[in-house]
Amino acid sequence: MNIKPFHYLFPDYKRILKSEEFFNSIKNTFPDLRKEGLFLDGNSKSLFVYRIKSKIKTYHGILAAIDIHDYLKGLIKKHENTLTHQEDNISNLMKDRQAIIKPVLIAYEEQKKIKDLIARSFLGIKPKFKIEFEKEQQIHEFFEITDKTLIAAFQKEFKSKVKKAYIADGHHRMAAVCKFILQNPELSKKSLNYIMCALFDFNELSILPYNRMIRISDVLPIDEFIKVLGKYASIVKTRTPVASSKKYEITMITAKQNYSISWHKDVLQYFKQKNGIAFDIDIFNEIILRDLLGVQSIRSSDRVNYIEGIKPLKTISKMVQDQPDHIGFSFFPVRKRDFTKVADEHMVLPPKSTWFEPRIKNGIVIQDIDLGTK
Repeated sequence: MNIKPFHYLFPDYKRILKSEEFFNSIKNTFPDLRKEGLFLDGNSKSLFVYRIKSKIKTYHGILAAIDIHDYLKGLIKKHENTLTHQEDNISNLMKDRQAIIKPVLIAYEEQKKIKDLIARSFLGIKPKFKIEFEKEQQIHEFFEITDKTLIAAFQKEFKSKVKKAYIADGHHRMAAVCKFILQNPELSKKSLNYIMCALFDFNELSILPYNRMIRISDVLPIDEFIKVLGKYASIVKTRTPVASSKKYEITMITAKQNYSISWHKDVLQYFKQKNGIAFDIDIFNEIILRDLLGVQSIRSSDRVNYIEGIKPLKTISKMVQDQPDHIGFSFFPVRKRDFTKVADEHMVLPPKSTWFEPRIKNGIVIQDIDLGTK
């Protein structure tokens, strides 16, 4: 993989009063704030060690620009399809901003020398930027790397050791930039032949489930739904919600009772033969949403609410108590080997089947790009 330092902008942190409010709105306010001088020029091309301290763990990665040709050649692999209208929307935003305000999250296999270089770049060193998000209980720190020898060492290790990598979050951003460059080949000679990415090895990432709340009682009474579901799965009552401990085991939470459900073997065999690999979300979408509840469009149905994997089961329980016509479902996380198998074999994961931590914020460090219209 080819990485390089990039020209960056950053907010004038002295003028930011509330971090959550500022960074949550930056995708809408960036062009105006840039004109007002709130974003400052980094005055150099740099790499960064990116450290995120969260309530789960502390994550360490690299912020660098990635050659988009690595993506076009299939060295950076995807696990979901993109929508043309979303790609076009991102391209238009990029042209308006003259910047990329959020990095693509990339995962790769752990490499000891890269880990050593990361440690060398932050141990005993004060971060260039440090931002605290109180509500989310997170601290984001950036350690700037400008030393040419150290940058060259990172480049050598990524080029020689990281032969392939995987998009964890940002498929549409990556696809939009690549499409835009192909449509405007003169830009490859400027700053838009590389795209800012946050690179974390798999051991520095947490793959969590993407859980669901489903409105159900207006189609089937909950007791009737559970009875019908018993044709496809074993259903066991539990005193409290118990997190799924293995693949094909789902936690189900109703206002009155908690359950653990496990798909029957014939159901698993059917999906393995049909798709080559059986994912809980695929089975859930087809049997529960489509067949039992008549949901045809999973992405647009108002019957389905998605719950970030970072939220505990007690939060889902409370949501169900507040909305007793709903059932909560919590899944076992997609395993790394299944995630990489899907991408390696050019398949796709079901929509919203993974929740990656850490979550990358908009606007903390921004890739400044030259489209020739400034």
